Amino acid sequence: MLPVHSLDAHSLHVNILPLDHTNPYDFKREHRHSYFEIMFIEDGGGNQLIDFINYPVKENSCYIICPQQVHLMNRKNSSGTLLQFTEERISSPELSAALKQHSFTEGASIIFENQPETIEEFRALIQILKNNAIENSKSNTIFITQLLQSIIALMLLKRSSAPVLSIEEDKKILLDFYQILDSRYNENLGVKDYASALFISEKKLAGITKKYAGLTPLQVIHDRIILEAKRMLLFEDTSHKEIAFHLGFDSPATFSAFIKNKTGHSPSELSKQLAEIHK
Repeated sequence: MLPVHSLDAHSLHVNILPLDHTNPYDFKREHRHSYFEIMFIEDGGGNQLIDFINYPVKENSCYIICPQQVHLMNRKNSSGTLLQFTEERISSPELSAALKQHSFTEGASIIFENQPETIEEFRALIQILKNNAIENSKSNTIFITQLLQSIIALMLLKRSSAPVLSIEEDKKILLDFYQILDSRYNENLGVKDYASALFISEKKLAGITKKYAGLTPLQVIHDRIILEAKRMLLFEDTSHKEIAFHLGFDSPATFSAFIKNKTGHSPSELSKQLAEIHK
């Protein structure tokens, strides 16, 4: 099994690091991340494998590695900045959906290459983000979240000027699954319901999610519910009872049991943990 690496539990879940930082894991072997990693490359050199496709690392370029993608990088003399963040840091459903849609297009790993003026734009924004990530306050957390989302939105805007490439049929089905899930995650639907909405069998859906996400359809559904629960616990002043019913649970007790089973924490404990992480 390929190792899957997560951000440090005590991190802000937004890391701004130099490309040559010392990894806490063996980056010289194939691995996966449970978070997004955006690389802003100033000086090129080396190469990287993303889902087994080789990408030369070019100067004045930007690349993205999405959660669960297989990654291996040979840095050589390349330099630049890494921006790491978890999906729960994106509070905008529209931006989250746009990022998912981008991640399932061909050539999605390359945002842009050989664009010094564009790199300069991002360098200024990243420096502001880095300066403010040092301060530990609630207002700063909101600012960091919004600035991070602005950087992601600008990144997608720069990528949108590239030619639209074809999407494999199975990837298109997976994208459709994510889009339906984004709009119906709170309707207490099962795998059979989503497969029916996609006009495919449950077995077909399971094969696709396992191939591209490394998860079963039910795990994908549960991850989406947990993500929304985390967002509501962190970003909204809403009672656990209200969150439970919003997410389609028949009672707060059922919601609490689900959260406890999937995260190892009660909603209250998870809320405190998220607040601590995002101070």
